[in-house]
Amino acid sequence: MGLLVSNKVAIDLESIAYRLPTYLVPSMNQNSWAWYKLSKPLNYRVTGSVALQHTLVWHNNGYKSYDFTRLDYENKGSFGGREKAGDKINYQPVVFIHGSSDTALKTSISNPGWDESISYFLDNGYSTAELYATTWRDHNEEYATARTHDCDTVIKVRKFLEAVIAYTKAPKIDVITHAMGVTLGRKAIKGGQLTTPNRTCNLGAPLTNKVDTFVGISGANYGWCNCEGWGEDLEKTCNRVNGFWPGNSCGPNKLDCGGIMLPCGTPKYSSFLEDLNSDPNREGTYVYSMYSTLDEVLLFGCKVWGRATPLIPGSTGEKVYSSHSHYGTKSKTAKDQYDMVVNHESS
Repeated sequence: MGLLVSNKVAIDLESIAYRLPTYLVPSMNQNSWAWYKLSKPLNYRVTGSVALQHTLVWHNNGYKSYDFTRLDYENKGSFGGREKAGDKINYQPVVFIHGSSDTALKTSISNPGWDESISYFLDNGYSTAELYATTWRDHNEEYATARTHDCDTVIKVRKFLEAVIAYTKAPKIDVITHAMGVTLGRKAIKGGQLTTPNRTCNLGAPLTNKVDTFVGISGANYGWCNCEGWGEDLEKTCNRVNGFWPGNSCGPNKLDCGGIMLPCGTPKYSSFLEDLNSDPNREGTYVYSMYSTLDEVLLFGCKVWGRATPLIPGSTGEKVYSSHSHYGTKSKTAKDQYDMVVNHESS
């Protein structure tokens, strides 16, 4: 499997039969293609009847520096691509974007990845050539408070979307996101200028016309109540510029963004999120929001100053659960994700 613009065979897999496959990787010279065998195959973890295959080749001319493959996570760092050059794209490709401290595929109980969703899509007709994921940062929870919507991360997500579009040559793709992946994915698609405390970058023109369905699961689109007050000063992820700062007040309400409030207008919150929510460019033709009122990370029934923070402005539809955890909204809702992408249904 691999990310190519040419018709060369990226990988020859017979993983289901557990025969020794031939793994091929590109040369270090990104201006030309050469192929080398790896000395031994990576181990596969099977979910149900599906072998979740690690993508060994993501490099394409101009994409090498983004390290989409993430071999530092062995066969859990990425997923997707043709098993052989002749594999056709029958479904719109789906790109999965994980949240903070997670990975493309499951590495532990606290890092569940997209295993359940990928398995469901594979079981319902999709091929590995139509499903894609990469790990956009590390999965160390100790660093979660330092993660922001910085240029390097948003650009990497943007380039991954562009790479999948280039490789599959599909007119449109679908994008499914979770937690911080929601706001990263939204910005990557909307494009334009991104301002951070240390840098300003331009992502390019919107990719809206390349995205059919965008699904945002348990995102913090209006900020995160844990970031109000002292949080914004102590933790980078809570900063007022490109973090999840929800604002410290709303009208007469002070430092109680998740509580029962007196009526108020619109609070001032993170500049990044304000710009994201006011940008008229859509994330796709269809936009769906999913969340659980029992989310133990977002807390307060997912409300921020009276608004559901996972609800993307202008959503086509939403799905609200009453029993799922933060990760459960991703790992236990594969059928709903499928229905949104394939049938454009959220009920």
